[in-house]
Amino acid sequence: MTTYKTAPSIELRPATAADQHFLLRLYASTRGMEFRLHGCDAATEAMLQAVQCKAQQTDFQLQYPDAEATIIVERERPIGRLYVQYNETEVRLIDITLLPEYRGRGIGRGLLRGLQSHGQRLHLPVRLNVLLGNPVQRLCQRCDFVMQGLDGLYATMEWTPA
Repeated sequence: MTTYKTAPSIELRPATAADQHFLLRLYASTRGMEFRLHGCDAATEAMLQAVQCKAQQTDFQLQYPDAEATIIVERERPIGRLYVQYNETEVRLIDITLLPEYRGRGIGRGLLRGLQSHGQRLHLPVRLNVLLGNPVQRLCQRCDFVMQGLDGLYATMEWTPA
């Protein structure tokens, strides 16, 4: 498990089965409006989010079986998740998500900079795919990631060590 601190109060710890309720709440914090726009009632919305959250987790596990699934914590309180795969050719950022109240505070930038430090030490590029228009795309550009191309609705981005 790779560990590093991005700020004095921000740490990473391995995700466990006990985090499932938090991960569902985190997932829902990124998806709520798409269900409300379709007129779902609260029970249907919760059910759809639970199914999609589980599908996303399963997809991550199938595509990246060796990835590190971590919980981002501030003062022992879970505030986000980070999925990263390290291999011989790259550091692959699979997912980074923060609860809404923690976005825009520099935490994501600190995590990206931490991954870049790992890439620098390992002499490997850091790569990711980000949904076009997602604010993370601008954050990555500010952290010197360069768009390499498009993959459907996603921008493929890369940072290469000097």
